[in-house]
Amino acid sequence: MQLVKMQCPNCNGEVRQVGEGKYLCERCGTSFLADYDKEDVEYQKLKLVSEREKMQHEREKSGMNNLQRPQQLRREAKGLAIVVLSVFFVSFLTIGMIIIGIVNSAGREASRSYDQYKKRQESQEARTRESEERARAKEEEAKRLQEEKESKAAEEKAAKLEALKITPQDLLADDFFLENANAAMRSQLEKNSNLYYTNWVWNEEPEYLTSYILLAKDEENAEHNILISIYKVHWDKVFDDRTEHYIMYDGACLYNVSQNEDGTIQTDYVAHPFSYNSEIVANQFLHGYSDYDQMIRQEIYGKSDYQYEEFQFPEETDTE
Repeated sequence: MQLVKMQCPNCNGEVRQVGEGKYLCERCGTSFLADYDKEDVEYQKLKLVSEREKMQHEREKSGMNNLQRPQQLRREAKGLAIVVLSVFFVSFLTIGMIIIGIVNSAGREASRSYDQYKKRQESQEARTRESEERARAKEEEAKRLQEEKESKAAEEKAAKLEALKITPQDLLADDFFLENANAAMRSQLEKNSNLYYTNWVWNEEPEYLTSYILLAKDEENAEHNILISIYKVHWDKVFDDRTEHYIMYDGACLYNVSQNEDGTIQTDYVAHPFSYNSEIVANQFLHGYSDYDQMIRQEIYGKSDYQYEEFQFPEETDTE
């Protein structure tokens, strides 16, 4: 085939192909059709055959590929499944190993933490026991010291009370005390009389009955010992034509009775009424009690801060 430059026969412009066997002048726009010779026809036939063979080959190749494609897809799917399963298994195994490692690590950490907690707890319990034991020891020691202190105080109190204790024998051994104490208390009996009516008189001298020494139980009042003497007092209510006789029980006391170092008895010898009780007898207030037992219950037994002992003054002292 020869290469020919195509020019428009009308204007001599360039002609370009615009289709199969069609040409166009770019200057004047004239269209032309190609007039093929024998060689060109043979070339076109060969070209068509070649293109048909190429297309047939492509179709056969495509058909073969279409037959092989499912098998390939199945192989690829199987391989992918194996890969996925392998990856999943490896991942599961890896994750399992990681989880097992974490669990084991957490278990070991928990075990260490529990062991540490147990040790701290045991240490704390030991310290608590030691603290409690020290507290108990201190408490027991304080209790022992308190008991010793109380025992010592009780002994000192008992010793002081014993030293200040006065017995009836101590009183009876001091003649000076007996004489003056009896005189002071008889004088107080007269002061106890507060007669409203003039027709009331003592029938006779008060009759001495008994005495009590009351010792204070508290060492702070140990020097406040009391000596009480009780008398029977005879009263007469005198009328023009008769006399009525009445009896009252009265007495007097000395406070702050104590013993000197030489054994003599110390007091101020200022007697006081041992009772402020009065009763109306025949329309007259008389000092004392008409019931002897009631007087003893109230005035002797009723003094709970004292311990008492009854004794008798000597007869000769009573009559003076």
